Parts: sequence; C-alpha cells; structure tokens
Amino acid sequence: MSKIVIALIGIMTLGLLAVACSETTTIQPQGEAAPNVSVSGSGSAFGIPDVAVLSLGVQAEAPTVGEARTEAADAMNAMLDALKDGGVDEDDIQTTRFSVYPQYDYRNEGPPKLTGFIVENQVTVKIREIDDTGDLIDAAVAAGGDVARVDDLRFTIDDPSALEDEARIAAMEEAKAKAETLADAAGVSVGKPRSISESGGVSPIAFDERAYALAADFAEGGSTPIETGELEVRVQVHVVFDLE
Repeated sequence: MSKIVIALIGIMTLGLLAVACSETTTIQPQGEAAPNVSVSGSGSAFGIPDVAVLSLGVQAEAPTVGEARTEAADAMNAMLDALKDGGVDEDDIQTTRFSVYPQYDYRNEGPPKLTGFIVENQVTVKIREIDDTGDLIDAAVAAGGDVARVDDLRFTIDDPSALEDEARIAAMEEAKAKAETLADAAGVSVGKPRSISESGGVSPIAFDERAYALAADFAEGGSTPIETGELEVRVQVHVVFDLE
C-alpha cells in the first residue's frame, strides 16, 4: 500500500473522530436506536381543600415525672374529648410524639442542678369537616389550658386523583408541543413516545405559623380565623419521543 493511500486513510479516520466528538452533531449508524427528542412538561390543576391536618398537643413541666405526666395526661384527655365532641372521629386521631426529659439549671458553678421534668404529648388530627377547623382549634386549646400547644396546620385534598389526571394531561400537552417545535425546526416530525416518567403531586397548604398561639392568647376572646385558600396539584413529565 502506497504512502499516499495510508495518509489518506489517516486523514479520513481523524475526520470521522472529529465528527463523532462534536457536541452538536451525532452520527447514527445503522442498527442503533432511532433518532429521538427528550423534553419535559408541567401541568397544574387547582381545587379547594377538603381536609385539614392539625398537629397539637401539650407540654407540662413539674418538679417530678409523675406530676408532669399527670398534668399532661389530664390536659391531653380534655383536648381529645373536645375534639371528639366537635365531631372528629377517633380513627382520625393519632399520637405522633410522647417524650419525657429532665430540666437542669446550669447557671451556678459545679454540677448542673435538676429542677424538674417536662412531658410532651402530641397528636395529629384529620378534620374532615374543614369549615369546623377554627372552632375545633379553639375548643381543644381552651380545654388543654396553659399547657396546650398548636404545632402545625395544613390543608389538603383527601382524594386528589381527578386533579392529578387533569394536571397530567396538561403536562403531556406541553411536552408534546415542545417536541413538535423542535422537530419542525429540524425538518422532521414527532413519532410515538418511547418513554414517559412523572413527578409531583399535591402541595399541601401550610397555615401561617404566626397565627399559632398558646392557650393564654385564646382566653382573650374571639374565634380563630381559618382561610383554606386554593390548593395546587402539579405534575411534571419527562418524555422521549421518536423522530420520523
């Protein structure tokens, strides 16, 4: 083989390597996967929350464990009775935290001095009659007295499946529109989707923590205002379409 032929083969090989390494050009040899385009889309649907999820409990401090536990138990039982009297089903109440820990005084020199114990008990309550949320909070906190605490309140939709489907359709429409725009610009057409994946779901609405109060604040009168607002169900899809 002549030197000229060998040199030409070397130049052609380098040229092919340069094309294969390019960031903007893809060589698609026979037998490999068909050309495709990967896009993402998002869709939202909105609905009115129909369930409130309330986290509340008690925090009692006393010189002994027994005294703190008794005070916490009495207050919690009173709060639970108020919730049940207000229409909350027992199956919708779940204990989520119970703790006992000592309190020490570190201000003086020497070993810390044991000053008492704190008992905390927390429950999560599902309120299905969402319009009763404010009244139920007021009744529970008033029953719990000065050791009552409201830790969290959020709103959600018990069965968001219809809104999720609506959001999925909107997300797929956006993804396909993106793919068609890219395909038109490249002079090809969009084929069937090769793969579809999704993420997202319901985004619970959190109650402004500045509205939380202790029992002493409730004693001044007035009911707790609760505004549920509107809830968004958001879905994102990632789709790979074949190109034709």
